[in-house]
Amino acid sequence: MSNNDAVSGALFQHLFRVFSLFADQNEKGTFKPAQAEFLIDELLRELRRQTTPKVHILPDNVTFNEFLNLLQVIFPDREDLQIATDRVFERYVNHVIGKGFVLFRKLTQKRRGCLPIRKRVSDAWQFGWLQVMPGIAKIRKQNTDIDDIVQFDEDTVIETPVIDGDSSIWSVICSSSTTFQFSHLDPIMAQLFVKDMRTARDYPTREELARFDCKRSLKVRPNKEGKIRIELEKERSRLESELEEEKKNRKDEEIVRGLTTRLLKQEMEKSEQMQQVIYELRSKLVNGEEGESLGDGNDNDVEMIEDEISEDVGENEEISITLPSREEKIQQYAYHLYATQAEEHVTSDDEEIWKQNYNLIVSTQSV
Repeated sequence: MSNNDAVSGALFQHLFRVFSLFADQNEKGTFKPAQAEFLIDELLRELRRQTTPKVHILPDNVTFNEFLNLLQVIFPDREDLQIATDRVFERYVNHVIGKGFVLFRKLTQKRRGCLPIRKRVSDAWQFGWLQVMPGIAKIRKQNTDIDDIVQFDEDTVIETPVIDGDSSIWSVICSSSTTFQFSHLDPIMAQLFVKDMRTARDYPTREELARFDCKRSLKVRPNKEGKIRIELEKERSRLESELEEEKKNRKDEEIVRGLTTRLLKQEMEKSEQMQQVIYELRSKLVNGEEGESLGDGNDNDVEMIEDEISEDVGENEEISITLPSREEKIQQYAYHLYATQAEEHVTSDDEEIWKQNYNLIVSTQSV
């Protein structure tokens, strides 16, 4: 899209007219970002294409060249852009709200007493071209240049379409004694015609319709991508917090396992020392000549030590099976420290007893 094409081409002249229609309402003579998005959506609707979410960050004041560059990205096919531009130009510059082929018939009302009675001028439906503009609707009959004019005012009643066989029928009751009935095979098109007629009734002049269009163009549409981005950020924060909590739990478990392993190692070393002492005592008792009486006492001591060792082994097995929970790890650590100190006291007393027994055996042998 060069500047020469923008000046000489009918496409860009129409685009500039549409641009000027909305830009003249602003102080700087440029588009607002919402107005640029509004016109792009209108062009997409004319091509029966779905409007896309906001993907471009537009400046506060959009110039005509920036608007053309944006259209070149969104509409790479120039023919599609030409068709959509002509329709948008006709809607916002020529103020043609809606148009299309319909079936219609005209009804008149006559009064008999107090109640009005509708009388059909012709039972047959006629085929014509309907064009809706502010305040009026023109109906061009087939093979004729005469138009039927439907005047809209605040008292005009435009009924909702109803299905009658294969077509949708709706009536327009004017303030005068005339009623028009319209029919279309497509129910969606019938609803669009009713919407256009109601717009023409609510904004009967071009100035009022232009103000309505300008107000619509300034309406900021919701940013769907922004909402999705916020939701994704919240989900990411939640997952990160859960990951940090999991890392903390794993670290605590490793600390507990380390403490348990160290305690088990200490218990195993003590058990080996006790086994060595028992072995030495048994050897000395076997070699003694008068060790029966003394042997009985020493056997009791040995059995007592073996019981203590078995209890220590049972405690070791319990420690190896049961791991402290996170809430009780501090209490268990204090408990193990206390148990270790108690076992150290018991071990020192036993050594004193073994020394006394040993001295007794030596003195007996000397005698």
